[in-house]
Amino acid sequence: MKQFVWIRDVVVIIAFMVILRSSIVNWYVIPTGSMLPTIKIRDHVLVNKLSYGLMLPLMGHQVISWDAPKRGDIVLFDSPMDHITFVKRVVGLGGDTISFDNGVLQINNARVNEVLQEDRAILEDMGDQTTCNNGEGKNLYLEKFTDKDVEHHILRSSRGGNTNLETRAWSVPQGRLLVVGDNRDCSNDGRYWGYVDVDRIYGKAVRVFYSIQSGKSGFPSFRTDRFFAKLQ
Repeated sequence: MKQFVWIRDVVVIIAFMVILRSSIVNWYVIPTGSMLPTIKIRDHVLVNKLSYGLMLPLMGHQVISWDAPKRGDIVLFDSPMDHITFVKRVVGLGGDTISFDNGVLQINNARVNEVLQEDRAILEDMGDQTTCNNGEGKNLYLEKFTDKDVEHHILRSSRGGNTNLETRAWSVPQGRLLVVGDNRDCSNDGRYWGYVDVDRIYGKAVRVFYSIQSGKSGFPSFRTDRFFAKLQ
């Protein structure tokens, strides 16, 4: 009987964790720099899986929806190509036309507000010193979609770069989203593989849970200043 009780307790705990992480809240480690400088490499981000609806365990889409992603939300979803988890920012909603004018994002033919930043302190310790991820050759901007939206940082090549040279426009179908990375010239995003179904969104990334940097001694150390930092 005692053995049965022990097994029951273990099963209940496992079931609770599966439901918690599948349907309520989860945390993901970010291995790449596509969302720099907003999300740094090896940030562990908290994702509210109840932001837009209910997704049951082992299901890849919402069964109940009570809200929809908004422009500027940082969302997680399965990559359409290889089904690994991606994190990107929503820039286009159903019915929007998205384009770029000399690298500046345009929503329905209106340029978003973009301000070049001289203070580049946010680019320190981004977790990787490769060309894509160290900030060299890139300008840092504060981007704001509308006066009502919260501004956020983006990186874009100071010369050349895919975003500065982009001439295409995307007409986003209803029920879908166009998502891009904040590290505009180093992001595998919707500009290259298309749109994301709204009901395939896992949830909204809301905070950095904790963050790890690669220690010089070979042992990891923590970016304590990023613990529980709000993502916007």
